[in-house]
Amino acid sequence: MKTALLVATGCLAISSTASAGGYLGLALGTEPGINDQFVQDVAAPVGRSVRVLGGARFGNISIEGALNGFTVVTKHVGEQNMYQGSVALKLNLPLGNNFEGFGRVGAERTWLNLQDEGANLAGNGFLVGGGFEYRLDAVLSRASIFVDYNVHHATLDAQRFQKDATTRIWGLGFTVGF
Repeated sequence: MKTALLVATGCLAISSTASAGGYLGLALGTEPGINDQFVQDVAAPVGRSVRVLGGARFGNISIEGALNGFTVVTKHVGEQNMYQGSVALKLNLPLGNNFEGFGRVGAERTWLNLQDEGANLAGNGFLVGGGFEYRLDAVLSRASIFVDYNVHHATLDAQRFQKDATTRIWGLGFTVGF
C-alpha cells in the first residue's frame, strides 16, 4: 500500500496541468540549409520558409500535421517551390512558469516540381526536431509561442535520378487552441 501511494504521489509531482484539445499554428522559418550535394545537383534555397500546422494535444503528447514550403532556384528551371508535408508525434515537458521544452519525431513527404525538365522529385523521409514553447494561458487561453529547430530528410526520386535532401530549419511561430 505504501509503495502504491509513493508511486501515485511521484506521478502527481512530475505531471503538469492537463491540456487537451486541437490547435492551429503558423511559423516563419530561416532560409533552409540543404545538404551540399542536393544544392550542387538540383536546387539551392532562397528566402525564408513558412509552415502551417495543426494538431491535437492530449496532456503532454500531441499528434501534429504540418506543411512547410520554401523557394529554391533550380539549375535550369529557375525559381520553384519545394514542399514538405509531415505527421509527427510531439512530447512536451513542463519546465515551469508556463515554459515547456519539446521534441518532435515523424514521417514526411517532400516534393519539388521541375516543370520544364519534365521531372517531379518526390520522396518519403523523416522529421526530427525540438524546441521551447511558452504557454500564454494567462493572456490568451490555449495559445502559445515557440521556437524550434527541425531536420527533414527524404530521398527524392525522379525518372532519371535519385537524390537525398536533408533540410535544417529554425522556426519562430505561434499556436492557437480551439
